Amino acid sequence: MADGEAESGERAGDESERADDGDEHANGDQRRQRDRIATLREEARERWGRADDDVESAAADLASDDPEERAAAAWTLAELAEDPDDSRRVPVESGLAPLLTDDDEWVRRGASWAVANVADHHPHRARGALSAVTESLDDSDPLVRENSVVAVADVAREYPHAVEPVLSRLADLVRDEDGLARRRAAETLRRLVTRLDEDGFPETIEATPDIADLLGGDAGVVAATDDGGEGRPVRVGGADDSPDDEGENARGGRNRATTDDRGPPDQLPAPPEIDAARGDFEHLADFGDGPLTTAAKVRAPSLSEGGQRVVVVCRTLRADAGVSPADFEEALRAWAAVDDHPHVAPVLARGPTPRPWLATEFLDGGSLRDHVGSVGFERAVWYAHCLATAVSHAHARGVVHGALRPSAVGFSRTLGAWPVPKVGEWAFGDLLGAVQELPAPPAFAAPEHLAPDEFGGPDSSTDVYQLGALCYALFAGRPPFVGETEAVVREVRVSDPPPASAFADGVPDEIDALLSRALAKEKQARFETAEDFRRELEVVAGNLSLSFEL
Repeated sequence: MADGEAESGERAGDESERADDGDEHANGDQRRQRDRIATLREEARERWGRADDDVESAAADLASDDPEERAAAAWTLAELAEDPDDSRRVPVESGLAPLLTDDDEWVRRGASWAVANVADHHPHRARGALSAVTESLDDSDPLVRENSVVAVADVAREYPHAVEPVLSRLADLVRDEDGLARRRAAETLRRLVTRLDEDGFPETIEATPDIADLLGGDAGVVAATDDGGEGRPVRVGGADDSPDDEGENARGGRNRATTDDRGPPDQLPAPPEIDAARGDFEHLADFGDGPLTTAAKVRAPSLSEGGQRVVVVCRTLRADAGVSPADFEEALRAWAAVDDHPHVAPVLARGPTPRPWLATEFLDGGSLRDHVGSVGFERAVWYAHCLATAVSHAHARGVVHGALRPSAVGFSRTLGAWPVPKVGEWAFGDLLGAVQELPAPPAFAAPEHLAPDEFGGPDSSTDVYQLGALCYALFAGRPPFVGETEAVVREVRVSDPPPASAFADGVPDEIDALLSRALAKEKQARFETAEDFRRELEVVAGNLSLSFEL
């Protein structure tokens, strides 16, 4: 998955980068403001110096009664935290977070800079201080506000859902702030909303007109309101999906009005075959970083007659992913073991150096997220069957996905027929679960992802649930649960979703029953296997007047 992520960019306290950054776009006032900030930070470094003491001795002075000693300790830790190893030992929650509300501005400046540096290297260590950092976005001092925006951006890189409550604070900075804080807040807001949108699809984003213009088309804002959703300038999961509402978005699923005179392709196209090592790829474009990999669009030599080069996607394990190369290569072997199925994204090539990588088909039809809400009922049936056959095939080979979600399903375009869905990232569930809160967005996470003590650990039954969630989205035009993250997490654990027919016309009771069983909270109540789900879907489809046969 090449998800968009907030990048740290300038580090808080780095005057040399700050002073030159964006001069061509900044007006004179902004440049003077950055120069003032650089001067203040330089004076701070000259005032406090850089101590030779280690982290522990500096941290001990954070609780001093003398504000100068607290400030000296905070600035020393900020300097030390620029080193990844030293930053692991900096006490964020217990030492720095309380100082973000200190009466002395020099203390707050040093503490916020130190938190930002820790967040750059180890976002999980700064996450616990997110509440205090959020409050610092309203600090009277511009340096503290800037440092806090940078820290929020770094935490959002790995934990976007944890930062969701900060959306409106970032929007306020975009409206009211100048200089680096405004630009960083705008960048973080755009990336964060785009990433969070996967939970609810475009139907669930509301923003005031000025913020909607800022976010742009990639964020999928569909409701620009005067009040921003209960007084907030931007909101994810804020659309009204009530089936009693007669408004444009009342039924949530745009597919109810969609017609399509095409159908499944008569013959599924074969993926390209390539003969390439990592060094044979011609780089075309970057797709960005996901939690595990960096992705790039590349051209590779093919095995076709004439040796034409074909476009593929190369994904390389991130050096900072926190996953061992051996574990990643094991997952790639499992993926390759099931890619002989027409609805499994093929592993075209792979290798171990410079870091483990794989090349897979360039799926030019977008992801499942792009198709939900834009397909009619018949195409939803076909897509659901394609996904079910892929999961059944993998389970028959002993491979569990563990992270089925819209971004793991790509589509290959076909001439005159429906695009072909292909599921990728097989066996990535454990890897994703090790580097982020959940292996899938909450709206597509299974109850056992959220509460393993209550529902048991993830296993093949988890794929059945997530398969049901994907199919629900196809039929309903929205995930089983939408709304703010905390509400979605709660609903996944305790509530049954409304029937898909409540959000899209023409969905029969038999499909509602099929989805309800797949989405059962308890594993014992679900379909025992993905194959059982597939067979039941075929029985239901056989009783419908479809224009094609499964």
